Amino acid sequence: MKFKYAVLASVLALSGCDKLGQQAMNAIPDPSAQQAQAAQSAYDDLRAQNFELLMTRLEPELQARFSANEKEMHKFARGLPKENYKTKKIVAKNAVKATGQPSKYTVTYEYGYDKNLVQYDVSFDKAGGSAKIRDLSVSVFGEKI
Repeated sequence: MKFKYAVLASVLALSGCDKLGQQAMNAIPDPSAQQAQAAQSAYDDLRAQNFELLMTRLEPELQARFSANEKEMHKFARGLPKENYKTKKIVAKNAVKATGQPSKYTVTYEYGYDKNLVQYDVSFDKAGGSAKIRDLSVSVFGEKI
């Protein structure tokens, strides 16, 4: 009987955490239309392995990092599914302002495919700020491509 109460209490506590997490995410603004378009275009450029066009969407510091390590870009591109995605949604937003560091506004997109899920993190200077990408990363989950 005590076990049932413990499970019920855990479920209620977790559902409350989910609501708090959603409220926290809603407190951070969505990316501007220009930022959302830049993020989508960069993702499309990676999938198409169009690195020259991709580089035009990045801040100079990220351009330099990718130019110095082209293997990283190729690794990102090879790991992305080639078919059309079924779903796309924002699953997280984070804004960081640290002393002595440039601000960073990160949006995490989730792309759903038939056999894969892609988590795409793209960062800008701030919500509603520049459409130049400050940082990006890609993680692919599911079957090997």
